[in-house]
Amino acid sequence: MQKTKMNPYLEQKVMTANPEQLIAYVYEAGATYCAQKNADKARRALQILMQSLNYDVKEVSPVFYDVYRYINHLVNRRKFDEAKKAFDDLKQTWAKAYNLN
Repeated sequence: MQKTKMNPYLEQKVMTANPEQLIAYVYEAGATYCAQKNADKARRALQILMQSLNYDVKEVSPVFYDVYRYINHLVNRRKFDEAKKAFDDLKQTWAKAYNLN
């Protein structure tokens, strides 16, 4: 399998990011894929988000899991505008919570 050459700026950005920034990047990618109407890549972003959940935090993880499942439902129904808005809203809230702006 041939490895895709990554943009060096993007690679540096990802390699130096903290965990909170990485989640924000995945939200951004999910929104971008929804804008492109790329269901496969949007679902991949959601898989990454679901796998990143810390289930030791029982008050929060199930809520995020349900939100991600809902966005997945929107993507599966080809409601990309709604799914993009959800990704954008999550990214904005996440960035505000972790002072990422």
